[in-house]
Amino acid sequence: MRQRAIYLGALVALNAHSVFTMPGWQPDTWSRISRMVVRDLIGIEPWTYTVFVMFGMWSLLIAALVLLDGWYQRWPAWPFALSTLVLGPSMVFLYQAFRRPNLEPRRRRHRLENIARSRLLGISIAAITLAALWEGRSGDPGTLWVQFRTDYFTHAMLVDEALFMILTPILVGQDRDRCKRGLAWIWVTLCLPILGACIYLATRKAEPDRPART
Repeated sequence: MRQRAIYLGALVALNAHSVFTMPGWQPDTWSRISRMVVRDLIGIEPWTYTVFVMFGMWSLLIAALVLLDGWYQRWPAWPFALSTLVLGPSMVFLYQAFRRPNLEPRRRRHRLENIARSRLLGISIAAITLAALWEGRSGDPGTLWVQFRTDYFTHAMLVDEALFMILTPILVGQDRDRCKRGLAWIWVTLCLPILGACIYLATRKAEPDRPART
């Protein structure tokens, strides 16, 4: 119950921050987003683009880790995983508040859960992340800091990524318990944001198709 209270409290705090204390929405936000999607980066701070790409990679990574856990829950995890791609950590907090630490499957696998088990997914996320970091090498962190303080979208991405950084070792730790992998993986994912968890996924052994318990 204490763990549930912590996650629900974090959910309330994050949403309160989003409503009451975040900077305002800039009028050119949708234009910047659409330009970054198609890589029209003229006039866009390189570090902002890096943060944008990394937000997408963090979301995919967290969604995959939630899906890995979903096979062991009585209710499907894929709605939470897909919602994470849009709503960020809020849906992970909600999922974590009600999940159970089951060690045996509880139902049939969903197709999305099979995709999350692909080693190629971790490799692809790592490659795109490294490319985005290289893209931002010529940027100005000072400009990114100003945008963090004045722009809702940039502020939200950076806050969500910081929370993803905290949630990743927690999710990896939950999966590690079932897969009987070393405790060091938690430290790897904590010390190597995104990349550590990508290595974990790329080296993770597939579970046997055990019959689901009802």
